[in-house]
Amino acid sequence: MPGIARYDGHAEWYDETFSASLNEEEESFLRECLGPGGGEICLDVACGTGRYGRVLAEAGYRAAGFDVSADQLRFARRRLGAVVRADARFLPVRDASVAAAAGMFFHTDVEDFAAVVRDVARCLRPGGRFVYLGVHPCFVGPFVYRMTEREDLALTFVAGYGTTGWSDRASGDGSRIGGRVGFHHKTLASMLGAFTEARLTIRTVREFATRSGVVLPWDIAVVAEKNS
Repeated sequence: MPGIARYDGHAEWYDETFSASLNEEEESFLRECLGPGGGEICLDVACGTGRYGRVLAEAGYRAAGFDVSADQLRFARRRLGAVVRADARFLPVRDASVAAAAGMFFHTDVEDFAAVVRDVARCLRPGGRFVYLGVHPCFVGPFVYRMTEREDLALTFVAGYGTTGWSDRASGDGSRIGGRVGFHHKTLASMLGAFTEARLTIRTVREFATRSGVVLPWDIAVVAEKNS
């Protein structure tokens, strides 16, 4: 069954609201963990509007973007070498054919993140890497309010971290994404478990504050490798 194109009708707002790419620390991490591309193809999984294409190109990769939203791909075509409308659970890519894949901030947009990671693993060659960066499951979600943390040096938590699934509450970070397209919360264990269940070896986990004066990390990155 094809995925739901939740961002159709919201692509222009999304691209304007999140026009900035990664911060300097996250960009450096992504380039370092992907390694020099040498003209190889890197899958940009659930690429959205392609706003991370520049970083992949600077790392020496030819980015191929995949997203289920035709509306998002209107923008991605301007930034990526190639784009394909596809469900990330069923990528139209040959088995063991690519050396690298990247994914950014989409695990809260999909119900079955593990299925996506499994299919990315299928596409990777032995020794290939999947670098994923997204909001931190422990500290960003409908169970935590972060709008005034820099002023108060405090966060407000409520019950809900342990409940996975779609939430009809705002994510608490002020992004307004959840109110438009939904927010699928995952625990840290279920997020990291998606990589190990796909028989990928987690090589690195890194947390990022993303801005000064924050109390706890906002983003988390995972580098996983397909066994030789």
